[in-house]
Amino acid sequence: MSDQLIKVITKDEAFRAFAIDGTKLVQEAASAHHASRIATVVLGRALLATEILAQATLKGEERLGVKMDGKGPIGNVVTEADAHGAVRGYVTNPQLEPIVNDDDQLNVAGAVGNHGSFQVTKLAPYSKPYLGQSIIVSGEIGDDFTYYLTQSEQIPSVIGVGVTMNPDDTVAYAGGFLVQALPGATDAQLDQLDEHLKQMTPLSELLSEKKGPLAVLDDLLGKDNYTSLASVAVGIAAEPPKEAYGEMLATLPSHEVQAMIDEDGGAEVVGRFSGKKHYFESDELEGILSKILKREAEAEEKDDEKSAADNENKQD
Repeated sequence: MSDQLIKVITKDEAFRAFAIDGTKLVQEAASAHHASRIATVVLGRALLATEILAQATLKGEERLGVKMDGKGPIGNVVTEADAHGAVRGYVTNPQLEPIVNDDDQLNVAGAVGNHGSFQVTKLAPYSKPYLGQSIIVSGEIGDDFTYYLTQSEQIPSVIGVGVTMNPDDTVAYAGGFLVQALPGATDAQLDQLDEHLKQMTPLSELLSEKKGPLAVLDDLLGKDNYTSLASVAVGIAAEPPKEAYGEMLATLPSHEVQAMIDEDGGAEVVGRFSGKKHYFESDELEGILSKILKREAEAEEKDDEKSAADNENKQD
């Protein structure tokens, strides 16, 4: 059974909310990147928040990417998601040693840092990319997504995400929520939501009960105060086939691919998001090289034709 995200609207139509159980997808990502305990929590929170953001803002074939650069030892935190429930991501330093607070809890903010940039890129077919920028306000990730939505998107919002680890460094549970004000929400309703958030059971406690996203929404909004809109299966995006990486190699200059053949006898390509390795033998690279040489020859021929035409125009 896949992980699940639930979309709801309050019965007074003042708010919409999303809740996600992403335990399996966070564990899958952590295993793919051989992530340390702290890196799993950082990446997991970012994946959860990105998936929620995607479900709240995307439609059709749109996609979005998030890049957090807090200047911390974990490096960049990069995630991508589409409108259909697929998400993926990585951190620059997945083997980062644990950083803990004074109370011996994992220090996510210390790993991410809180003096950098928060960038969201939205992509839609046949449209120019939309770039939204904000700052990292805490490095706790949920706070940073909340600040982005409130400041850049101008939507009163709260995102909460959490990942709890087992003693053996596997993921015990991972999930989160987003609640957003809808047009027409009054100040009194916003104040009431704020009180609900203050009294809300800690997210880690709700997730530990393993009752799914609805338990989070029940605690956040009140069991009888919302109407379910949709349920979406969510998970890690499928790894592109080896052929896709071959097409990427075909965009390189011919001398680089020739060097892979002559000096290395092949090439290993590692998926940045998946951690999966793809090996290309010399004969496979030879086939790729022939395509590159053909492309370069055609480009050179066009350049020669253009130069000849330019010279004729000058003579006229």
